[in-house]
Amino acid sequence: MTILDVYLEAVPEPIGQLSASPDGEMAFSYMTDALPHPISVSLPVQEEPFGDVLTRGFFSNLLFENEMRDDVMQRHGISERDIVRLLYHLGSDCPGSISCVPKDQPPGKRPGDLSQDYDTLLGSPVVPADLDDAIGALPVSDDLARIMRSLRDHRRLPPDSDDPSPLAGVQGKVALARLPDGRLGLPKPGSGAPTTHILKVPRAAQISSVLREHFATRLMAQAIGHPVARTCVLGEGDLQGLLVQRYDRRIEGTLVHRIHQEDFCQALGLGERLKYERNGVPPRVFSAETVGQLLDKTRLPGQSRQAFFEITVANMLLGNSDNHGKNHALLYNGAKPDLAPAYDIDPVLLDDVRHAMAFRIGTASMADDVTAADLDVALRSLGGRGFNRAQTARCASIANTLLDAAAQLPRPAGKGLCDVVRQQATHFSANVGLGLEVPEFDNVPVNRE
Repeated sequence: MTILDVYLEAVPEPIGQLSASPDGEMAFSYMTDALPHPISVSLPVQEEPFGDVLTRGFFSNLLFENEMRDDVMQRHGISERDIVRLLYHLGSDCPGSISCVPKDQPPGKRPGDLSQDYDTLLGSPVVPADLDDAIGALPVSDDLARIMRSLRDHRRLPPDSDDPSPLAGVQGKVALARLPDGRLGLPKPGSGAPTTHILKVPRAAQISSVLREHFATRLMAQAIGHPVARTCVLGEGDLQGLLVQRYDRRIEGTLVHRIHQEDFCQALGLGERLKYERNGVPPRVFSAETVGQLLDKTRLPGQSRQAFFEITVANMLLGNSDNHGKNHALLYNGAKPDLAPAYDIDPVLLDDVRHAMAFRIGTASMADDVTAADLDVALRSLGGRGFNRAQTARCASIANTLLDAAAQLPRPAGKGLCDVVRQQATHFSANVGLGLEVPEFDNVPVNRE
């Protein structure tokens, strides 16, 4: 039997144990109830161990499909389903503040001191403390440019570099830290220190996605009443990356602490393959109904429901149909979680991919089919009172804010996103009865297959 100790960064002793029997059945048991919070809504603190389904649903989401995972599987002959043995090798730095390490070994994570636990990257620009203050793209060179080129061309760091914090996703990514002088750095090997930012670098053929996600994120922040991830652009030409400020960090002086978070798949006990509603079967499904049940367990359920609804409406208008269960999260600042800031806001309507929404709104699976009746069903599923006059006015306000902000985007880089917003607002206004005045736009093809 393989047994791992599970740590939270804020707790000095193991808080639980993760195990796998010889036949592959997984289990998780808490070792103490003296915790600031559980590790997941799906794994509340209790004496009895959790069985394979819920344990696998949470812990499988800690592993990423990247080169490091593939290397471990091949080197040690581990199957994709053997989550515990994979975490034996890869669990020292998991999402959130969790680390999973071999029994009786020290935790893989600890707070970091920005003045001593990091190595500065040559060629890093001076990054503002608030990325909203960044004006234009920040220049890069030397070590930072070399890392970005390797992420762009090979989807991994240069061969002589250690990955300080493995990250998920299709794009090449690296976790970095903003140091006291504003430059970016990497945690020193073996330090266990947290990072403060994520740098996403697409392939050269998708380089335009950097600016469009940056623009869409800024537009979302203007339109809704809930926090949104902060971003800025590094580099120019065919070498650009999107720098994202992590919201799951707390900085006190020069000390950096992790704040525990979990994505909605983890909170719902769903494996990564169930991040879209169309792939699940009730009750094990990512849907408005299950999200509503989840938000009921947050610190402020009413605010969480309204925020999730506004994020959903803004994503529809921004052409982001990829707001799946791993692109929403809970953040644990106390015993009960809060809805995390909105993140990964990418107008994929501009891509030739299937544009069915990640979850149905009422009976609608496509954003341009959503009606007032669908919004009413969705709000009631989330636990709200339905689509009333106040919600109608709020939707009109979000749409008008996005239309005004999109009109101010620089050309030519912002034209595609501006057309998306205008096209989506046209359908939304007509279907919901908002009576919006939408300027002319060039049609954006919608893939319905």
